[in-house]
Amino acid sequence: MLKTVSRDETLAVRSQQQLENLILDRSLQPGDRLPSEMEMGRMLGVSRTVVREALRLLSAKGLVESRTGSGVYVKGLDSSMMEEPMNLLLRSHHITADNIVEVREMLEVRIAGLAAQRARPEDIEKIEHSLRILSKGKVTASDAVEADIAFHNGLAAATGNPLCSILADSINDVMAQIHLGSYKLDSVASVQATIFHHSRILERIKARDVDGARHAMEEHLADSREWTRRVTESLSKTEK
Repeated sequence: MLKTVSRDETLAVRSQQQLENLILDRSLQPGDRLPSEMEMGRMLGVSRTVVREALRLLSAKGLVESRTGSGVYVKGLDSSMMEEPMNLLLRSHHITADNIVEVREMLEVRIAGLAAQRARPEDIEKIEHSLRILSKGKVTASDAVEADIAFHNGLAAATGNPLCSILADSINDVMAQIHLGSYKLDSVASVQATIFHHSRILERIKARDVDGARHAMEEHLADSREWTRRVTESLSKTEK
């Protein structure tokens, strides 16, 4: 499966590239445990130090993870690979909450329309489940945020386009802190607004009303933008 690397390029990079190719072409599956450093070194014809550096490079890309006392495992390729870089950019102020909201508006309006076209009964059931959690009465802040994210991720999954899910998952997970801030500002109003907008979106999706679903999402995100503004202002005052 692995072959001896040539000496004309950086050994660690060449080793990393071989392992990366095996992960990307599914020769190595998510959850697979990699051979020991010694075994991989023997197969690649390099030292354990080179193997260790190659694994560090793979880990930095989010392709493998080390489990203490167990070994190194292949990670699944999902939205988490995009979520962490976005969180770091947000925390470093290279991007703002408004930047994320703007991209979210472009993406999710289209997703709502596609969901109205393509949602299967099982997709609609998952979306309805997230709405039922919010509607059951008193919910904790974490439950409210989780249900909100599950609704939007459910819409993305209903499009049948895996890239929509990856992009939406990563954006919605980064937005979790904003959602949590909205709840802390006014838990009752925040949940009521979310239930109102989510119900309207779901209604249009179940009716297979593409334009109606897009319009309902536009109104929801306009309201969400206002909540984001209020949360951002509140955080700025707290930091001063």
